[in-house]
Parts: sequence; structure tokens; C-alpha cells
Amino acid sequence: MIAMARTALDHIDIQGFKSIADAKVELRPVNLLIGANGSGKSNFLEVFEFLNEIRQGRLQRYVAGGADRVLHFGFKTTKAIQLQLDFGSTLAYTLELVGNSSNQLFPGDQVIYSNGLLISKIFTVGGHNREAAISDFSLPNHPSVSTLQKWLASIHRYKFNDSGSGSKLGRQANIDDNRLLTPDGSNLAPCLYYLQERQPEAYAQVVRTVRLAAPFFSNFQLAPLELKPDTIKLEWTHKESSEYFDVASLSDGTLRFIALATLLLQPPARHPAIILLDEPELGLHPYAIGLLAAMIKQAAVDTQVVVATQSPTLLDHFEPDDVLVADRIEGATRFRRLNSTDLASWLEDYSLSELWHMNELGGGPIRA
Repeated sequence: MIAMARTALDHIDIQGFKSIADAKVELRPVNLLIGANGSGKSNFLEVFEFLNEIRQGRLQRYVAGGADRVLHFGFKTTKAIQLQLDFGSTLAYTLELVGNSSNQLFPGDQVIYSNGLLISKIFTVGGHNREAAISDFSLPNHPSVSTLQKWLASIHRYKFNDSGSGSKLGRQANIDDNRLLTPDGSNLAPCLYYLQERQPEAYAQVVRTVRLAAPFFSNFQLAPLELKPDTIKLEWTHKESSEYFDVASLSDGTLRFIALATLLLQPPARHPAIILLDEPELGLHPYAIGLLAAMIKQAAVDTQVVVATQSPTLLDHFEPDDVLVADRIEGATRFRRLNSTDLASWLEDYSLSELWHMNELGGGPIRA
């Protein structure tokens, strides 16, 4: 079991989901996922989103486009999706989702184990349209069930790509919407305001780090709007001006970096159980990517971080054991974790990014 402050996922087994036919993936504090376009990196992150949607009773909405959208090569090839979360010796959760010839997907068994003992086999369905949401069922009063519910509830996949004109990152938001940064960062201002008012040390670290990436930046200007006291928007001050500006005056990369710093540098108690980042390096200067790597490592002391990336620069800030390589082999995604010992002689002369470019790590272009 990974020695971390909160429940950590040791392994996830995935069968039949999109490009992932059959994979067992070990998770560590830092998991940097590299691979070519189309290799299945995003599908791996989507598995976690899928679990969160199911937990909230939104399975049918999620597969509204048909079960063929999520079954590996469709129902003709794959009849069911099976997912297993293994949290070491303390907790395991297995979920089955069964397709049918009408292009629908229904819940099968959900099983929870605690300390190796079966504590709940929730149900089996035979084609009936019932949602698979843990919160909807009468479950035993057991600490492991509560742990699982909280873990699934905190899953979010963060991709702060909407940073142009009218960006959600700069949107006015309810000042009380500050419990958890949303996947699109639309409540960035309330979350920063909460840190400013209640977690000043964390807030100061965010400000210092943003200044390193954007030397012109002085501070945030965060206060409820005078005419809408329950609303706040993100504004900031420039080092060489007494005026304050809104996010339209920030570059896309700077705005994304602010969102990443807020997510990763907030107090550990406010972190999701697992942080999923999809290409966080987009639009960032190489120096800012180095800062991003440091923030990822800091967050990973208390929670797990999974990062899908195409950035050789980001890769060079991590150890081989932090890296998962995704390859598409015979139409199916395969995952392999790098090993420091195996690469020791190579790393005497080359960096990880150079080895990736040389295709010594895998994760290269997909061949027809």
C-alpha cells in the first residue's frame, strides 16, 4: 500500500472500456501518462469520470449515444465492461456493466470487499433499466462503504483549456461555490477567495508561485461585487500599476497556470482523492512547466496525481518510475510503467525526453 495520508488506489483493472480491452494498471503517488495521439491516454482518464457519473446515478445519460460508444469495438466484440478498484488489503470494489443488442448498457454486479471479506454484493440485473449509483442503495453501515463513496465522489478530470474570451475561468460565480475546484475552473474566483480568507498560507504560496511564472503579476483583487454581494469574479493587479484588471488582460497560459496553482497548492484536505490532469502543459512556457512539475510533486505527497501529457519538458522533471507509457497494439491500449533500473545505463547519456524521441520508451506514433 502506498504510504499516503488518505486512501490511495493501488491498482485499477479495466476490461472492455473504449480502446482498453484488458489492462491492470498500478497507481503510485505520481503517474505521468505518455503516448501518441490516439493511444488511449484520455480513455484512461475517462474511466475515472465514468465511475463518478455512475456513482451519481447518471449512467444512462452518460451512454445516451449508445453502448457502442463505450464498449471496446462495440457490442459485437465486447459484451460487458468490468472495472475493479483495489485499494490494497483494506478495500476493493468491482463493477460490471452489461451491454445488449439494442445498444444499451445496464448495471451488473457491484461488489465491495473490506480486508478481504465480502461486505456487500449490491445487485444483479437481467436487462432492467436501473441506475448503478452507490448512493441509491441500502448499504451496510460499514466504514469501507463510506470511504468508497467519498473517494468516488471526489473524482474530477481537470482540463483548463477554455481560457480565451469569455472563459469559464474568469466567469462570475457564487461566492459560496468554493468547496472543490470544478473541472473547468468556473469557480476559480470563489476558491481563491476562500484561500485568501481562510487559508492565508496556501493563498500566499499560490500568489508567490504565480509571480514566478508571470513576473508582472502583483496579486489578486478578490472581493464580493458591490451590487451582487453573493457574487465574485477574478481580478488582479499589475506590479507597475495601481489599477486592477480582469482575466481578459491575462494570456491563456497565465490563466491556466493560475488555475493549476490553485488546484495543486491548496491545503491537502481540499484535494480530490485523485487529481486527474489532461495535458496541463498547454500554453505554458518551459519555465512554467518546471513550476508545474514541482506543484504536482507537492500535491502527490498527500494525494495521487495522474497526468496525461505530450510534453517532453514535463517528462524530464520526473523519474522513470513515475511514468506510464500507453501504446496502441492491435487496436487495444496497453500500459507499461517505466523502471529506473532498466533505464539506468541509458540515462547516463540521455534524458527521458530524448529516449522518448528515440522511441526507446515506447509511446511513439501509432502504425497502421
